[in-house]
Amino acid sequence: MYLELPAIAYQQGNRQMVVTALDPIALVKAVQSPDTWSPLGQQAHGNRPQDRAHREGIGKYLEDETNFVLGSVVLYASPKDAAFVADSGQPEEAYIRSGKLRMNYGAQFDVGDGQHRIGAYSDVLVRHQDEDDPIRLRLRKSGQPAVVVIDDNHLNRAQDFTDLQRNSKPPTGSLGMSMDRRQPINRLMIDLIQNKTVAMFGGGDRVEFLKDSPGKFSTKLFSFKSVRYASGTALIGVKERSTKGWEAAVNKAVEADAEGVMTSLAGMWRGLGKVPAIKAVLDGDSTVAELREGSLLAAAGVQYAIAYAIHLSIDEGKTAEEAAELMASINFDRPARQPSEEKPLTKDETPFAGNLIDRETGAMGSGRPAWEAAGQELWQRIKPAAVAA
Repeated sequence: MYLELPAIAYQQGNRQMVVTALDPIALVKAVQSPDTWSPLGQQAHGNRPQDRAHREGIGKYLEDETNFVLGSVVLYASPKDAAFVADSGQPEEAYIRSGKLRMNYGAQFDVGDGQHRIGAYSDVLVRHQDEDDPIRLRLRKSGQPAVVVIDDNHLNRAQDFTDLQRNSKPPTGSLGMSMDRRQPINRLMIDLIQNKTVAMFGGGDRVEFLKDSPGKFSTKLFSFKSVRYASGTALIGVKERSTKGWEAAVNKAVEADAEGVMTSLAGMWRGLGKVPAIKAVLDGDSTVAELREGSLLAAAGVQYAIAYAIHLSIDEGKTAEEAAELMASINFDRPARQPSEEKPLTKDETPFAGNLIDRETGAMGSGRPAWEAAGQELWQRIKPAAVAA
């Protein structure tokens, strides 16, 4: 049995796209509820965590605005479940053709873009279940435009999501980077995080993919964004000042020797796992929340400073793992006292005084000049051991 919808077909690149429309009631029933994205799982596809306030705002708009307008949602269907059937009399070579979208009875779409809009329709329909309710009647008579992509490649769905969001509201850095598999550095980072020889990441359980900064009580040690940038900084240093330049340089290094880069970076993160505060977490003697409260190691700027110092050590002939292990001698504890103008922090109290930490206020910075200076300071402290024969 088939269901047929009037449609217009076209292609973008090599994939079949079909534009159609469904009434909101049918749309809600025809889509699968999207999972939250994780690049480590076996799921077919996923989305960013839903923004409840955004979804509720769309729902209120649908209820309050008689002449509402919502842009197209992007849905995916397997070629096993869907096909475009062109109307007769049209040239086969035509780029745009009218016809019907034919779906197997009971087949469901996967949501690529538009989960908040579809969720809002669902919320409104739940609140207005009486068939004579004016709002329900209005929605039943309305159409929701949809672009249906007939494509079975699930990685394309994640990539499309990233590309679509870049042209609207962008995803968080960690989310977008983990979804973007075109870049060699991103693919390598996912493999690195799942590397069983690197206990630091717990197979991915200690890495935050959905946000750029783990929350205060999060069990995640790092964000994907900070792991990626720290790894790249250890690899190429700080010469590249723009995002595009940095990505081009790092991707070139990965493409030139992916196995060597993986070995080096896995060694670096294994070595950092021997830093006392981190080792205590890995051994189960402390929690991530306790590390975050008592140590500066969870700060992205400190991670980048460490990576830069490791890069400078590599230039002197040490391996990334050897250089990272030397970080165990550094004091990463938060300053024990509140400084003042009369009694500013000193380098004896923390290596980050005057670079990442304001000497007089104790305020923590995060800018690039600050963490680069901090990296130089860390390098000077491990340098005697790093250059030793």
